[in-house]
Amino acid sequence: MHSNKKNLQKVDLNLLVAFDVLMTERSVTQAGRVLGITQAAMSNTLKRLRQTFNDPLFIKHGHTMAPTALALKLSDPITKALDHAQLLLKREQFDPSTASRLFRIAISDCVSSVLIPPLLNHLRQKAPRIHLEIIEPGGRDQARILERGEADLLITWFQWVTAGKLHLHRLFEMKFVCIARPDNPHVNGHLSLEGFLAADHIQFLPTELTNTPVDEALRQLGHSRKIISRLNNSGIIPHLIASSDLLTVLPDQHAHYFANQLNLKVHPLPFEVMPLRIAMAWHARSNESAPDYWLRKIVIDQIQQIGIASNP
Repeated sequence: MHSNKKNLQKVDLNLLVAFDVLMTERSVTQAGRVLGITQAAMSNTLKRLRQTFNDPLFIKHGHTMAPTALALKLSDPITKALDHAQLLLKREQFDPSTASRLFRIAISDCVSSVLIPPLLNHLRQKAPRIHLEIIEPGGRDQARILERGEADLLITWFQWVTAGKLHLHRLFEMKFVCIARPDNPHVNGHLSLEGFLAADHIQFLPTELTNTPVDEALRQLGHSRKIISRLNNSGIIPHLIASSDLLTVLPDQHAHYFANQLNLKVHPLPFEVMPLRIAMAWHARSNESAPDYWLRKIVIDQIQQIGIASNP
């Protein structure tokens, strides 16, 4: 026991933090930015890490730093040790009615209109000093914002959440529907496949996609939409639909939110499309944090209260 402590006295434990960041970033320059130090200082830190473990740890490979076999072996126990240390230091009591805290939530565009209004309303009533910063996740590698600590919580399409150091909770599903103005000539009270294909469409195409599930389903049927415009943010799309004969397809809860505001009609699609599975993800470092646990519970509670079935 005492000999182990003496060995630890010889090691700068901040080196383990640097190692963990290097494993995530795979770049000396970017790791330095994350840690707030210069590239030269980060290079010196890597040198000290190599001396400590008597191994190169990270080897230049193209534009990245590839971890050695020893680095890969060390990664998980070092991350767990750092997470445990962080929990020991942050073992605080949390009272949401009096606590002052900023939470950063990365949330997909199609979910934010459904969840954020009731969530903010709950915070105003029950946790007036809790504030939210809403981030657009974007891109296929959305989980990196959790790894980098840029967000406390990620709410997005299930298939875009990677595993690794993340915890995952399935929330609900969203079906795709079509929205149109009430007197759109392509609908006539009932949306048929012929009417759907005859209309011009605005396509909601998030930045992480090259095609949508809707257009993939049509392709398998041997059809395609007449798309005149593609937008990666859905905010303006319903306004364009309300003043034209255009059609668009959005997730159902998202579509109903805009339909209620702009007097639009929501129609089921005349063909089958796989629904979106929405999930909530967070990093292992915040799994046992009282404030973060409270936030996750509030998200689930709000989803249940607005009538979307939760799916643990």
